[in-house]
Amino acid sequence: MRKGIQKVLDILNCRDNSIYYECEDVNFILTFPTGYGKTTLSLEIAQMIDLKPTQNFSRLIHVVPTRSLARDIQNSAFERGLRFAVQYSFTPSHIKSPLFLAKFIITTYDSFLLNLYKASIGEPFSHHGHYDLPRFGIYTSLVHFDEFHLMNEGNSWTSLLGAVRHLSKVGVNMILSSATPSRSVEEELIRMMENRKVVRLAVVNEYGESVKNRNCVKVSEGYYECKVGSVKYTSVEVEDKMKVPNININFLDEEDEVLGVVRRNKDKKIMVIVNTVDKAIMLYEKLRDLSPCLVHSRFKIGDRDEKLRKECNIIIATQVIEVGVNISSEMMITEQAPITSIVQRVGRLLRDKEKDKGELYIWKSGNYYPYDKDEVENTVKELEGTKNDISLKLPSSYGEIVDRVVKPPRGDLNLLKELDNIAENLFATKGDLEKLLDRYCSLTNSYVINVAYDTPASERDLIPLDGDLALKIAVKGNDCVYAYVEEYMPEKKVELDKVNVRETCVEITKPCRDYRKVFHDEDKRYIIYALKIDKELYNEETGLRLKK
Repeated sequence: MRKGIQKVLDILNCRDNSIYYECEDVNFILTFPTGYGKTTLSLEIAQMIDLKPTQNFSRLIHVVPTRSLARDIQNSAFERGLRFAVQYSFTPSHIKSPLFLAKFIITTYDSFLLNLYKASIGEPFSHHGHYDLPRFGIYTSLVHFDEFHLMNEGNSWTSLLGAVRHLSKVGVNMILSSATPSRSVEEELIRMMENRKVVRLAVVNEYGESVKNRNCVKVSEGYYECKVGSVKYTSVEVEDKMKVPNININFLDEEDEVLGVVRRNKDKKIMVIVNTVDKAIMLYEKLRDLSPCLVHSRFKIGDRDEKLRKECNIIIATQVIEVGVNISSEMMITEQAPITSIVQRVGRLLRDKEKDKGELYIWKSGNYYPYDKDEVENTVKELEGTKNDISLKLPSSYGEIVDRVVKPPRGDLNLLKELDNIAENLFATKGDLEKLLDRYCSLTNSYVINVAYDTPASERDLIPLDGDLALKIAVKGNDCVYAYVEEYMPEKKVELDKVNVRETCVEITKPCRDYRKVFHDEDKRYIIYALKIDKELYNEETGLRLKK
């Protein structure tokens, strides 16, 4: 077991007695390198509480940003023989524990937040009382917020702050983990957990690396007492001298240079990562004669999974591979991006440590979408100045660049206040959350609507899209949108990856609101599973195009 994982378990210090485990009342902020095995920590804890609860928590909820990462953790839990439940999206077929009462639950941030703030998404037809059952499940759990750095903007950041503050007030234990947290994000989260015991734990090569430029006093080797304003916390370093490959950083200016590097190294395992789907398709078509694999977010889930399993020398991809994808290359070209994204991408370079040396090319394309221009430009400047002295595999090496480049996130104080009111008001209802969502659309920065060009038999037939885009390309009728809908049958056991849907036309004017709506047809109740799109927009080679 990795030293960092073992250290967390040591500090948690769960002692077995005849009835339950006695564990320390402690919260963690973890900085582990990419590929270090944060999931292992949850699996170890889940294995323990599968036998008996602790005095602090009876279940573990692992919260992740993407459904692909949720599926990856699900597979790992299955391999260990663990009992688990999954919950994400608004699809009853994918729900094993709609009330968050299983002992090990794998869910996404949007689903977790909606349940915390009284949506009860596992029971979409319920309006009274039942939304408190998932909240009870959360209040009696250990919550692991994984890859929390991806929640550092807009509604996502505000909702995460609100959740951490509320859970801290009611005594819920939390783990927040990331490979690329900025100091400003960490310190704001620590402020939200005032009056609770917080341990910030970082894996380092040398003691003292993780507390640079922080208000900390050394207690002993690797232990520090620290402050953020008046809020105290403990910082613990785990010296784990990991052998990481030497990554040589190069820069490219022109697209032709990118194509040239790929062609000259066509016999190596090379990965090209760009920032938009259209650019990925464009590069794929120009390199088609080399038989590359194309991976992006506008493939059917099943097609994308098959492409990731396929043995390819050349992979052309988008950000979809940054989280929850276990693939490795010996050479990488990445389009310019913020340091946090660069680090996540480099996590797929020599991930399996198949060689001691690797090549990274950063393409200064001149394009910044979908990122903040200043963060991209400052990242390039920092890496150009330190390329011979930095390891993008070690947080202790790139951490100071993250702190300098990543802007402090800005929350919405009005949204935060309204979330606090819903969380703390015993008489607040699901209706109060619905009113809030009418104004804010989503508790995260984006919302996803599934589309399909034929009757889907399972999640593998779906293409998750931005909600507004999904509505734009959906097949329209007279004042309605064609959709595949699923009958809601909570009493019926359904296989995790199987659905039974029918096609109908539904009224959708404001997609982020109406897609969540449930409707009746005679004595049956339905929920939207996916919007229907034209079959000619999709092919298995390049995925979904937005125009014929």
